[in-house]
Amino acid sequence: MELDLRPVQPEYRHKLVLESFSKLKEGEELTVIADHYPSHLIQLLSGHIEKYKVEETANGDFVLKLTKKKGSANRPIISHISEFRKTGEVFTPIPVLRKDEYGVILVFFKPGQYIPIHAPDSDLIFYVLQGQGKVSVDNKEYEVREGSIVIVPRGIKRGVKADTYMEAIHIVVPSPSPEDHEKVMSAAMNGIAEVDLKH
Repeated sequence: MELDLRPVQPEYRHKLVLESFSKLKEGEELTVIADHYPSHLIQLLSGHIEKYKVEETANGDFVLKLTKKKGSANRPIISHISEFRKTGEVFTPIPVLRKDEYGVILVFFKPGQYIPIHAPDSDLIFYVLQGQGKVSVDNKEYEVREGSIVIVPRGIKRGVKADTYMEAIHIVVPSPSPEDHEKVMSAAMNGIAEVDLKH
């Protein structure tokens, strides 16, 4: 099945992909064509996909191929950060695993990129693997660098800004809703520093 998102209004894209993906049988493939790197789609579906591949076309579009996971058995994941490393126009969250109960996400930042301040219904564990920047927690700013660990309970405002190239592991418990994730990504793409998830 192939889905071209380029002519679709952004607010309808996730719903369309989720509906199409739900119609697939186990082991079947969905091809999605998008006008930007589809990290948010990979994150939303990561707990349900066996594998994925992203290729950039000559005209700057991206083709994402997703294979629906066979069975629901839990499997260990042994991987390396180099398999996930990617940067884009805004901070780039790449899921290692996403379940409803929790999400394990690698986040890559170019200097100056940021995660907008928001207060989701998720606990956050944020560990800086490389680089330095600042985190905002409950309206206070803190310096972070390689080895820094930040833990923020659900409902408390948090945000991150990279001063240098930065890599971090970002664990959220439970995983945010697709709607909340979309609001945060949209705010980052539009240069908005803080987003209210309640509205």
